[in-house]
Amino acid sequence: VTRVIRLLRLMKMQVLLDKLLERVDSEHVHIAADMVKGMCLVFALNHLLACAWHGLSTMARDTGGTAWVSSRGHFDVDNSLAYRYLTSLHWSITQFTPASMEVFPCNRAERAFAVCVLLFALLVLSSFLSSITASVTQLRQLNWKHHRQVIALRKYLRRRGISSTLSLRIMSYVEWKRHNERNEVRDADVLLLNALSDQLRAEMTREICEPTLYQHPFLRVYSELSCIAWGRLCTQAVR
Repeated sequence: VTRVIRLLRLMKMQVLLDKLLERVDSEHVHIAADMVKGMCLVFALNHLLACAWHGLSTMARDTGGTAWVSSRGHFDVDNSLAYRYLTSLHWSITQFTPASMEVFPCNRAERAFAVCVLLFALLVLSSFLSSITASVTQLRQLNWKHHRQVIALRKYLRRRGISSTLSLRIMSYVEWKRHNERNEVRDADVLLLNALSDQLRAEMTREICEPTLYQHPFLRVYSELSCIAWGRLCTQAVR
């Protein structure tokens, strides 16, 4: 029951995170959030594999067999639960990377488990690296076009002999203009709006227009008299 409650909490946290990201307009933040979620997923997988690796070896030791937890004095200095967990986690992470580790399988079950983990890590690592590469490339492309335009503008101003004071004013204005245009989203920039039904499009247009129209006392009273006419006013009369 406790594990089920923890899973429900994680699902609720995911929903809250999605709602929080919906309020963020920056594409850089969304891309960075995707990268962080990928890293958290990899860490969670390593946590589960580390627990399974330690549990499998502990069962083999308790039944009188040879296991890595009892071989070569891994825990002679520190036999605490925290050190056992960190050792198992270290082994799990090394299966996803080319790093080495002094812990190795000592029986048939541990060897089979290690082989399965290596095959699984091969798939997860390749997928994770491709995702990180795509995210970094996307981050670079966000500013690539603007960066080239800025370089071209500076070259133009320098070749035309424009003074440094005027050049600085021009560059400041360009940055200010780009910042305002980046925060403004026009209907033509959102192609998915064409996929909405007429009903959803009308309701969305109505919610966009209502705050402005409500400022006039006559229109506020008019909206209370006829909902149908008010909806037509928002969707058809206002452009």
